[in-house]
Amino acid sequence: MLGHTLVAAGLALWLPALTAETLDRIAVTVGQEVITESQVILDLRVAAFLDRKPVDLSSAAKRQSAQRLVDQLLILREAMDSHVTLPSVEATAGLVAPYKAESDYQANLERYGISEHDLGAHLLAGLRTLTFTDLRFRPDVQVSEEDLRSYYDKLPTSAAAPNPSFEDSREQIEKLLVEQRVLDALDKWLEMARSAAGVHYHEKAFE
Repeated sequence: MLGHTLVAAGLALWLPALTAETLDRIAVTVGQEVITESQVILDLRVAAFLDRKPVDLSSAAKRQSAQRLVDQLLILREAMDSHVTLPSVEATAGLVAPYKAESDYQANLERYGISEHDLGAHLLAGLRTLTFTDLRFRPDVQVSEEDLRSYYDKLPTSAAAPNPSFEDSREQIEKLLVEQRVLDALDKWLEMARSAAGVHYHEKAFE
């Protein structure tokens, strides 16, 4: 079970506390908790590292990152409250390992202004989101024969490249529909969770 110790450790890893020496702008408040502008920027730096793209610090990118961090915080809260078992900090080493094997790993960390700790925290947060989504929503998703047939019938067709038969497509269609409905369930839950949590964005941090 995911106990208070694990969640506290996860929050400490994912949302570093502000120190007296650090002046940082608040980007989002989630009830009594805060996400700072520097945390948003760090998230964008790690995302750029993973995508091998330039760091995007535009207002739109900052807002998208902030919402991702809010959602991760809400998921950790819910996991603790509902006793959902999520990956622990110990999983970080395995997540980082493929990147460490790259010859330019350290140089890229420096180029993007991030640390291995930052990378591990980002990857762990993503894994926890996936795990929570699967454990919380996938068991309740059901796809009927009618759903599968309806999806298949709506697939675009071409005389030059006809679609595989329904039976040959069945497994793939079922996977696609299940994934779609799991994500829809997550989106609906997050919308309600954000509303209940009293999420407030501080606009100056996104200028």
